[in-house]
Amino acid sequence: MDESNIPSFTLGDFDPNYVSRSFPTGEYDATGSAPTPPVMEPPAGSEASGTMSGSASTNTGSKRSRTSGVWQHFDEVAMTGPDGRQVTFARCRICKNKLSAKSSGGTGHLKRHAEACAKKQGIQLRQQQLLLNPDGTVRTWEYDPMVARENLARLIARQDLPLNFGESPAFENYIKNSHNPRFQAVSRQTTTRDLKNVYDKGYESLKELFSTCTFSVSVTSDIWSSRAKEDYLSVVVHFIDDDWQMQKRVLGLRLIDVSHTGENIAERIREVIDEFNLADKIFAVTMDNASANSRAMEILQPLFCIYAQSFLLHQRCACHIINLIVKCGFKRVNVHIDAVRQAITWLTASNPRIAQWKRYCCASGEPPRKFLTDADHRWNATYFMLKVVLPYKDLLTVFLQTRNGPKNSDGQPILTDHTWHIVERFNQFLETFHDCTLLLSQVYYPTANLILHNILEIATLLKEYENDDLLMPVVFNMKQKYLKYWKDIPMLYSFAFILDPRGKLRGFLNILSLIGDIINVDYSTYYADVKTKFYEVFRKYELKFQGDRLQRPPPVPAAGKKKLQWSRIWGSSSSSHGGGTSSSAASGDARSHGPAEELSNYLDSDAIRHETSDFNVLGWWNDHKMSYPVLSKLARDVLTVPVSSVSSESAFSLCGRIIEDRRTSLSSDHVEILLSVKDWELAAEHAQYTADNQELAAQFENLYLDDEQLG
Repeated sequence: MDESNIPSFTLGDFDPNYVSRSFPTGEYDATGSAPTPPVMEPPAGSEASGTMSGSASTNTGSKRSRTSGVWQHFDEVAMTGPDGRQVTFARCRICKNKLSAKSSGGTGHLKRHAEACAKKQGIQLRQQQLLLNPDGTVRTWEYDPMVARENLARLIARQDLPLNFGESPAFENYIKNSHNPRFQAVSRQTTTRDLKNVYDKGYESLKELFSTCTFSVSVTSDIWSSRAKEDYLSVVVHFIDDDWQMQKRVLGLRLIDVSHTGENIAERIREVIDEFNLADKIFAVTMDNASANSRAMEILQPLFCIYAQSFLLHQRCACHIINLIVKCGFKRVNVHIDAVRQAITWLTASNPRIAQWKRYCCASGEPPRKFLTDADHRWNATYFMLKVVLPYKDLLTVFLQTRNGPKNSDGQPILTDHTWHIVERFNQFLETFHDCTLLLSQVYYPTANLILHNILEIATLLKEYENDDLLMPVVFNMKQKYLKYWKDIPMLYSFAFILDPRGKLRGFLNILSLIGDIINVDYSTYYADVKTKFYEVFRKYELKFQGDRLQRPPPVPAAGKKKLQWSRIWGSSSSSHGGGTSSSAASGDARSHGPAEELSNYLDSDAIRHETSDFNVLGWWNDHKMSYPVLSKLARDVLTVPVSSVSSESAFSLCGRIIEDRRTSLSSDHVEILLSVKDWELAAEHAQYTADNQELAAQFENLYLDDEQLG
């Protein structure tokens, strides 16, 4: 037998973080005591030692301890022969056969016997090791190739690695030389099977969760595109678990191999929802504003409005609306932004030119920087590009003029004072849209209760800039788009605001008055309609959860880092605003409509005064669920609904989500498996799409040409 193929049992067979159970001579364990190799007890009923023609005994003399790992499978036995001389044997703990244990003979024959004997008995040889935990405790660990393969499959999905990564020579050498010599390369075919097994486990786990859950779910759906001209429809669920933590899971990613009609979209969404038996647990569905999606929701509404009211079911993606508003602005200033792009492209096209720019910056006392051009489909990349280049506008203008930089069609320098004024003003203007998009595209805190703040903030911004000499044409078009989508406020946004203990009815009345004053809309009728619908929904929840009516008195509200609009809302006097409502409209409403005392207690108590964004609205409802047993269930369902169908990864995109290039050659089933497993792995750590925007900002901001210039 080729000895090179025998599994290693030496001390090199583990990671440096592990400590072997067979300690070499001269080493000490964590207590400082000299370690003793473990002795494995022989099977019950077997003899401790055998005999030749004389006596035999297990060797307990003062000889140096055996250090090879193979001795965990043998007992060292000393036997006295007919001539009175002692002979040492190695007795196999499995078959009890005795082999020579002469030190001059080495241990190769013992390794071969142990492997053959283990195979015959169906026993897998593994070297046990002690794993050091972070807290200083130890536990036994043994290498399991099946566990290694499963974790490799999870790594490949999570990091978007190629499926043949496990068989690459570089990876194999790294693992063998640094971690475990017994590692065997994993083929692409094996990895594909392992990924399917991981997916199946996660799939069944989700089905089990949803089959026993008592909470509702909200669904988001979005189109993913690939450069291979294939489009996929994602179906994602959002829910608040029993610990009142926001959760998100990808349920399916289905190929749309036909036209994007409402019928085809509805068919694929229903297919995924039916697989998980969720039709009677859906509270709302959030999609973008495409006409095909509206048609799909018309088809799905009778099927999905079992749990909640139909007027709450279909929600339009707020980030998509912000994108449409911003896109209107870009159309009017693109010629000026393009001038900056051309200047950056010219500057970075030549290494000698970059070196000249570096020397010029140093001579001017500024840290030398390199600039990136933005991606066409992500407007936040344009925002970051301009944000980084604007502090260098004077230096860059002079540098281009003195080095024969690019010219416009009239032969004039491409960067002018007028261009810089418009670009700088527009980028200041974009900051609010950027911050709102980032806030509303997160997945680990509720966003439905925050959207009215952002609607007010954007309305205020458009009002502020509508008479600006430079941006007046830009703002006019953007305001028209704003009114098209947000003049009529979705009912769910209002419910969520009322269920935020900082808002309630009085705060809701005030924020409607603030928005109405800015855009010249009377919301008094809408306010009355919201109250009526809110009480109706609460009564239905009372009937549904009447067994949960055990109630304790509500506690005294506790008073309370981007600041939201709360100070404006609390400080506004609704009687001074348009809309035909007054502060008295918010008082006594609960009693006039006669709902349960639980709702009256909530609406009539003072709002929580906490202005900053670190207020945990889910934590508040979790702490007060015994005081408001029915209302807390309504709050849980409403706050589950995300106002965006996309995460921060693609919320700024003007062309939708893009599937990673190396996945485009895979079958649709494999694409679904990989992206689902990736999402589930990240969900376990609450790491779904949390750093994308920060990483993009860092790409633009951390491009200093000489780190020493940073001091």
